[in-house]
Amino acid sequence: MNQTRINFRLIQVVLWMMVYTMLVLYFTQKNRWEIGFVTANIFVIFFLVAVYGNANYLIIKYFHRNKYWEYGVYSTAFLLVTVFLRMSIEDQLLNRVFIRHTFYGWNYTHFSFLLITQFLAFLFGFLLRISIDYVDLLHTQEILKNKQLTSELNLLKAQVQPHFLFNTLNNIYSLSVSHSPKTSEMIAKLSDMMRYFVDEATKEKVPLETEIKFLENYIELEQIRILNPLKLTFVNTIANRYFLIPPMLLIPFVENVFKHGVNKTLKDNEAEISLSLANSILHYTVKNKTFNQKAATWRSLSNLQKRLALLYPDNFGFEAYCKDGYFYASLSFPVL
Repeated sequence: MNQTRINFRLIQVVLWMMVYTMLVLYFTQKNRWEIGFVTANIFVIFFLVAVYGNANYLIIKYFHRNKYWEYGVYSTAFLLVTVFLRMSIEDQLLNRVFIRHTFYGWNYTHFSFLLITQFLAFLFGFLLRISIDYVDLLHTQEILKNKQLTSELNLLKAQVQPHFLFNTLNNIYSLSVSHSPKTSEMIAKLSDMMRYFVDEATKEKVPLETEIKFLENYIELEQIRILNPLKLTFVNTIANRYFLIPPMLLIPFVENVFKHGVNKTLKDNEAEISLSLANSILHYTVKNKTFNQKAATWRSLSNLQKRLALLYPDNFGFEAYCKDGYFYASLSFPVL
């Protein structure tokens, strides 16, 4: 059950307990405890009938269906029936058995008092129904929002996979045309990564170890097609690699390295990947030489930013900038 609904029902129970307690204390001060107890119970029972009879039946059956005339007629009949029933019970118990006070008999004063109190409880039922409808509306909006977020996340992940596969297949095609002996090795690596897409990428979260293995396969796949291999340093200070993170969050930075941080004509290509954990926050940083310091070099990371904004609203860090011939990209998000 939605937590908001649970809290709202709990508030109702607490309020009714408070009302009941105050009535018991009030009537037991005026009369013997058994009289006060009986009087308080009559009050609360008929208040509950008036409140929830209106909120959970009359408004739903007639008012919400725009049957205002029927609502008025049945509400009037409902009030009169509850008033006369309460008059009868109070006359029998309070006037004839316990207190023997004429106020609780069949008279205009008693009728007026009961009609006013029952009518006030009836009006409170209207306010309660408005509150319940508002809570239900919030619950519905929350469900729709979650569905929308899930759809958007699935769409963003789906956009990542075809983009990666397109680049990789192009690489394999280039090698096959040149009859490179590395072609079979690349196909084997691609097969492993396809297994990741099928078995892991569709999940909400995967172990960090699985994500790191995916990165390593991707790096090896990309290194095969480079004439002068990238000098890559991978620093991982995280001891526990089995906590869960969303899939496909780490790959965009590394993909960006091979897309914009490698010059095929040079031998001094270098990059550094760093993973660390501090105060339950995962810190991920990638640094590489860049040969194009225009803003376009990191526009491809916008997809990652969108995912982070959906997964961790106002609770993640993201930076991407060029400085002194190097491109820096970093992100951080909670993992525990």
